[in-house]
Amino acid sequence: MLIDLDHLFANPIFQHNRCSINFHPLHTYYAAIGYFVLLFLKKPLNIIGIGLLLHLITDLIDCVFTYSSCKSCLNNAPAIKLIEGISKLIGLN
Repeated sequence: MLIDLDHLFANPIFQHNRCSINFHPLHTYYAAIGYFVLLFLKKPLNIIGIGLLLHLITDLIDCVFTYSSCKSCLNNAPAIKLIEGISKLIGLN
């Protein structure tokens, strides 16, 4: 998906165990609000909004699984509080 093009602006472009949520511009909380607004617009924008939100949810799940297996790997993640909260909520902590 085109949403991952923002990974090209990161330095380094690829980093093992990096959580994308709130790190890359198109993966921020503000972007998620914009994607949510797309749900209420006409086709094809609402379908694009669904895809973008599902992408963010998938990235968030990846961050939670990474955190559950290596808590110190995400110490500097911008979304660490969200990840910790979800991990506690679902009992992975």
